[in-house]
Amino acid sequence: MSKIKVFSYILLGMAVAGCNGLGKMAKNFNTVKYEVTPNPLEMHGDSVAIAVKGSYPAKYFAKKVDATVTPMVKSSTGEHNFKSVTNVGEKSTTAGNKINYKTGGSFTYSDKIAYTADMKAADVMVKASGTKGKTTKELGSMKIADGTIVTPLLVRNDEKTIVGKDQFVRIVPVSFEGTMYYLINTANVNPNFKVKECGISNKPEFAAIDSALKAMTIAPYNLKGISIMGYASPDGTEKLNTELAVNRGKASAKHLSGLFKKMKMKVSPDSSLFTLNSTNEDWAGFQNLMQAGNMPQKDMILRIVASNSDPEAREMEIKKMGKAYTEIAEGVLPKLRRSAISINGEKVGRSDEQIAALAKSNPDSLSVEEILYAGTLTQDLNEKLSIYRTAQRLYPQEWRAANNTGMILFQQGDVDGAMAEFNKADQLNSNNGIVKNNIGACYSRKGDRANAAAAYAAAGNAGPEVKENMGILDIRNGNYSSAVSNYSGVSTFNAALARLLSGDKEGAMMTLEASPDKDSAIGYYLKAIIAARNGNAAGVTDNLRNACAKDASLKAAAAEDREFIKWFNDAGFKASIQ
Repeated sequence: MSKIKVFSYILLGMAVAGCNGLGKMAKNFNTVKYEVTPNPLEMHGDSVAIAVKGSYPAKYFAKKVDATVTPMVKSSTGEHNFKSVTNVGEKSTTAGNKINYKTGGSFTYSDKIAYTADMKAADVMVKASGTKGKTTKELGSMKIADGTIVTPLLVRNDEKTIVGKDQFVRIVPVSFEGTMYYLINTANVNPNFKVKECGISNKPEFAAIDSALKAMTIAPYNLKGISIMGYASPDGTEKLNTELAVNRGKASAKHLSGLFKKMKMKVSPDSSLFTLNSTNEDWAGFQNLMQAGNMPQKDMILRIVASNSDPEAREMEIKKMGKAYTEIAEGVLPKLRRSAISINGEKVGRSDEQIAALAKSNPDSLSVEEILYAGTLTQDLNEKLSIYRTAQRLYPQEWRAANNTGMILFQQGDVDGAMAEFNKADQLNSNNGIVKNNIGACYSRKGDRANAAAAYAAAGNAGPEVKENMGILDIRNGNYSSAVSNYSGVSTFNAALARLLSGDKEGAMMTLEASPDKDSAIGYYLKAIIAARNGNAAGVTDNLRNACAKDASLKAAAAEDREFIKWFNDAGFKASIQ
């Protein structure tokens, strides 16, 4: 084919395109107006959403033309298309948004696409092609917005694991309970006194009291006090019984004072170590013994006691029962003529220094609570790991040993190793909320949000760490109101970020100022973003200057962060990130 013919065909095609309106639409493409919301685009929950309103001017849209309009995010490495929309001229038979030639028209459109890292520094473009009959022509492309704000990606990976707490208690209250029995109507201490009919004997009681008193005065025990309650049985006059109860308490204290003297300890009967009280007629003890016994008439006797508020009337009624009263006098009342003695003290366990030393030299000598406690006595993660691994060896069925091993591995960045240990703990103690939370933290750190959420749900109320961990997922999923709720009462970087993303700029700044990240590099960077959203130029530059001084890598981040796009050409902004 000759060059003349080829040139003729080109001219013919241009003439056809021009006559059918496509050429004019391409020529005037820049007269079409686009409003994009938001601008810049924003990433939320791994997606980027766009809403577009396009406006065609009068006498632009040819009557029989179909136009395909495609917004896209264009970066230096690729293009990411949103769905296309079809707009058609008023005489077109194609389905689409009808645009009048004479008056022009508009269309609205929204879509969402998955976010990719290259969208962070990109332009939002629109391209359009037109078709009339069998002729198709590219109408043009133009920038319509900026992309993309990715502030949710600032969420910190600070998932919190929960320790399986030890139950070690260094000082444990201890108490010994003993009894001294007395002959009727006397308050004389008799170590050999016994009543065979009712099975009471002072001899074993005194031996136990003596042994307990000696033990309580040497390590690891500390004697704190001795309480003595003197009693009288509910027979005889009230005056006599009152004197007996008081004197029996004093006699018991005097006897114990003698025991101290044998141990070469000077403790007088009226020492503050003793606390003396008395019960002149022990009707409560009487009722308890009757209730526990099998005397044939016990129900009647108990009714007499319950129905008579006058002690003397009770006694008289019971004495009228003849044989029944004889059984009471021989088998019940002797048990009520007594002093009840409580020797109170505390058992003191090993010191921190002793436990820490034994954890290294002889861990086998430590109880499970002691060795778990030993793990809290050092800040060195490797030492902690060694202690918890030893705990696993010594106590293989203890879930806390496996859990705490996993916790240290997690803190060291070994997420796979931590997960293996948490799974061991889960097998040893299934449905444990602490373990479930820790498994969820591993899933979260691995990027598996679905399994992380399931694990956190199973963790329930294992601790405040659960809600904070759920807050991280909420931010990543774009559920900012839920994140704010989960961070209620918490002042951390992530809590401040959640408030900012939910639209609460003031709350975000207050939370950040109360957090440990108040003066950190990333803290200052977030303050700069808050300032940008408030239109505070000085706040942007001052906070970015502080952030970049603490972390130079933030200079490059700020240079392309669309949060600061309004200040990209500002001299102060440029100086703050140099």
